[in-house]
Amino acid sequence: MSGTMRAIEIREPGGPDVLVPVERPRPVPGAGDVLIRVAYAGVNRPDALQRAGSYAPPPGASDLPGLEASGVIAEVGPGVSEWSVGDSVCALLPGGGYAEYAVTPAAHCLPVPEGMSLDRAACLPETYFTVWTNVFMRGGLKAGETFLVHGGTSGIGTTAIQLAHVFGARVFATAASDEKCRVCEGLGAERGINYRDEDFVDVLREAGRADLVLDMVGGDYISRNIKALKDDGRLMFIA
Repeated sequence: MSGTMRAIEIREPGGPDVLVPVERPRPVPGAGDVLIRVAYAGVNRPDALQRAGSYAPPPGASDLPGLEASGVIAEVGPGVSEWSVGDSVCALLPGGGYAEYAVTPAAHCLPVPEGMSLDRAACLPETYFTVWTNVFMRGGLKAGETFLVHGGTSGIGTTAIQLAHVFGARVFATAASDEKCRVCEGLGAERGINYRDEDFVDVLREAGRADLVLDMVGGDYISRNIKALKDDGRLMFIA
């Protein structure tokens, strides 16, 4: 394995033309890390913000964009026993996905689901990790409960609708047009709410109010979310 790799670097803040191919040293996995030979990298909004100069990578993270990827484990760091060289994985990354190789904590990897291609698997971690953590682990959504998600046609929104529906919740989602509302309903929402024409508070109150709200908007939505919630309802912010 070569000590260098090809990568995509942000030359300066700007549009897509500032992304340039470069040669970089291949990263080395530390304790608890794995090195992934990247097959595909997901593209997310923070990548575009970083490219534009509006998002700084966390301290110690790679300056290369790319927060999720799929590929094959090329090397494991000290203390890693749950993964082996050659395993196919998709992973959440601290950065650096726009490269031939990327390092991430072993705990941030998932096996590629059976029957799923690597290009599709690369799109799983960023949204599915976020939704699972905030809606199910922290939010405690259960079958039969009523769930409201804002931004229903965003990456987080479409993922939240599908997972909540599969796990037996009643799902409501806000979106900016009737067309987008129909998309939400096609993914499993009981009702898409066009927030330009309707007040989601009124809709949820008519439906018996929500047990859980996932909010990516903030601002004046905070008080309105509370009005849409049942007594002892839960409100999760990821804005």
